[in-house]
Amino acid sequence: MTCHRRYRFPHALASVAAVARRWAVVLVGLVFLLFPTDLRAQDSPDGMAIAVAMEQSVIAAIDRAAPAVVAIARVPKEGAVNVVESFQFNVPTPEQAAENPDDPDFIPAHYASGVILSPDGLILTCYHVLDDPELHDYYVYWKGRHAKASAVRSLAKVKAGDPWTDLAILKIDGEDLPTMPLGDASTLRRGSFVVSLGNPYATARDGEPSASWGIVSNLQRTPRPRLPQTRTQTPEAKQSLAEFGLLLQTDAKLNLGSSGGALVNLKGEMVGLTTSLAAVAGFEQPAGYAIPIDEPMRQVIQTLREGRQPAFGFLGIEPADTLEGRGARVARVVPGLPGDQAGLRAGDVIFSVAGVRTDGALELFRELSRWPAESEVEIFVAHHFVGAVQPERIKVTLGKKQLSLSKPAYSEIPEPTWRGMRVDWATALPPSQLLYSRQGSRADLAILRVDPDTPTWRAGLRPGQFLQTINGKVVSKPDAFYEQAEAIDGEVTLEGIGNDGRPFRAIVGQKD
Repeated sequence: MTCHRRYRFPHALASVAAVARRWAVVLVGLVFLLFPTDLRAQDSPDGMAIAVAMEQSVIAAIDRAAPAVVAIARVPKEGAVNVVESFQFNVPTPEQAAENPDDPDFIPAHYASGVILSPDGLILTCYHVLDDPELHDYYVYWKGRHAKASAVRSLAKVKAGDPWTDLAILKIDGEDLPTMPLGDASTLRRGSFVVSLGNPYATARDGEPSASWGIVSNLQRTPRPRLPQTRTQTPEAKQSLAEFGLLLQTDAKLNLGSSGGALVNLKGEMVGLTTSLAAVAGFEQPAGYAIPIDEPMRQVIQTLREGRQPAFGFLGIEPADTLEGRGARVARVVPGLPGDQAGLRAGDVIFSVAGVRTDGALELFRELSRWPAESEVEIFVAHHFVGAVQPERIKVTLGKKQLSLSKPAYSEIPEPTWRGMRVDWATALPPSQLLYSRQGSRADLAILRVDPDTPTWRAGLRPGQFLQTINGKVVSKPDAFYEQAEAIDGEVTLEGIGNDGRPFRAIVGQKD
């Protein structure tokens, strides 16, 4: 989202003209490179047919995808006070009228794009587009109509938003809305043709998104950092998956307001959700980025659609770079976690995750962190024994990654608790606590939070303890724990391993 007053019309017009000239040269060059001499003749009807066919392919892709792209306006919630925005954007001036979304001539100060996923009005956009849902309302425009997004009247009505992937879901009231066909970004290569559809400078309020086109410039890119970063930055310090080099880079024109729009292939299928603009002072054409829509992201989007917070994969190892620059070396394996259970040992080298190469610790972190928790993925690893190397493809079920981000996730369905206690995968504990207390424990579940003066607190349960049984029955998954615990009305006996590595037994009384 951004303020539309940053727009400079002459500069933008020059940019459009430059892009048009550039692509005219590219198209002519393609004809001369790809087709025989007799098709290149100036008066050749076949040459014209090829150009028209290509043009029609682009038009057809736009016609298929554009109806499902919407404009989004973000305005301060009635009664909410945001001092900075109130000062900068809500004071009527000759350049900026007072904000009134019901006015047909309303031009929002903050705007972006979105994509319709379902006929009843589920909208996919970027997490950073929404900012704080407690302070803002959102209006969605499509086909000349606008509707207030019911998802943001209160946190309880928000579908979901995830800062790690920069994805969020809004819900508007609708029926029989056009939906976006989803493609597969894993099929893209440098040079693949793509079309961008979005809401530049809030111009798509009439329901007609603007289009630009270009190629995929590169894959697995990292956006230009907003703040200086040191070379020794650790994976734990990164605040989003994009910082690991996730994004598609495109030279398709992405003007301000394109965040949350669709990057589509020539079949009209969305292969990316445009997310950022790497504008550099003094340069006319900034690099555009998009979140790739592939199998891991489809699973994340499905979780958000259900109004739940997504969880991401964790292997339970400490990776390091290799001297050769190929693969990621396993420096340490945490006992009892997925990596240990899969047979990984210190000194092994992991070359790929789910078929994607992992040359270095950061690339390994990225690929593991893209997959939802509990996903089964194939890892190609070389086991290093004394005097021998044994390559092997192994299947591993990922645990849950612990994320300590500066911005909160939110969801319509809250994380479950039982009698004042939050139980989750053991891998969701903070890394320092996990490494310190894990020795000798083979439990899959851990206590993440215990609210004071609740039945579980009074029973002596505390964060960091590992759970093994409930009323004598072994339990190894969070969902199974809650299902079994909720079915018991009276006292419940829990057994496990304490922070000190010793077994414990706790009797939890009835709910207050």
